[in-house]
Amino acid sequence: MRKIHHLRFIGHIKLLSGTRIGGSDDILQIGGTDLTCIKDPVTGKPYIPGSSLKGRMRSALERHHGRFGKNPQEPCGCARLDCPVCRVFGPHKKTDHNLGPSRILVRDAPLLEGGQTELKTESIIQRQANTAQHPRTVERVAPGSKFALEIGLQVFDIDADFTYRYADDREFRGWEALREVVYHGLDLVEDCGIGSGTSKGYGSVEITVERIVRSERRRGAGRPRDAV
Repeated sequence: MRKIHHLRFIGHIKLLSGTRIGGSDDILQIGGTDLTCIKDPVTGKPYIPGSSLKGRMRSALERHHGRFGKNPQEPCGCARLDCPVCRVFGPHKKTDHNLGPSRILVRDAPLLEGGQTELKTESIIQRQANTAQHPRTVERVAPGSKFALEIGLQVFDIDADFTYRYADDREFRGWEALREVVYHGLDLVEDCGIGSGTSKGYGSVEITVERIVRSERRRGAGRPRDAV
C-alpha cells in the first residue's frame, strides 16, 4: 500500500442559527451559565472541534447508508471494502482489516468572523400543570459567525477501484469517489446540523468548500538551504 495523494478541502462554515458545542463546565457559579460552549483556552473565542464535525459527518453517513450495527451507539466497523464509512473514517474497533488507515483528517475550525455568544433559557414543561420547571441557561454562538473549514483526504493506491455514487447518480472511482463521500457527509451535516439541541433549532449551518488543493512537497524558498 502506497500513499499517492493528499488533498485539502478549504472553505468555511457559517452558522445559520445559534449553535452550541459543549465546553467545560467544571466550575459551578451561582447565577452563572449552566451549559457553556467550547472556547479556545488562549484566545477565549469559540471554535468548532474537528472531532465534532468528523463525528457528525460519520454518523450522518451511517444513517444514510443503514450502517448502524447491532448496537446503534457504536460506529460502523464492518470493514467491508465497499463500505464508504469504514474506508474513509476507518472501521470502528476493527484492527484486522484490509482498508488501511483512515482517509479523512478533520482540522479544528477556528473563528473567522463574529463569534458573539448569546444566552438562552430553557425549561421542562410539566404538561399536566402547564408550568415550566428546572430552568437552565445555555450559551450559544450567535448566527452569522463563520469558522474556517479544512479537511485533509489521504488517497492510497488501494483506493483505485473504490466507487461511490452520490448527487447526480454518476458513479465516481478512485480519489474522486473518496471526494464524493466527503461532499456527501458535509451535505448531510447541513441537513441535520451540528452540536447539541439540533432538534430544537440549534446548530443549523451552511458549509462552503471554496477549493480543493493537492499538497506539494516543500521546495525552493520554503526549504532551509542546509536541509538534506
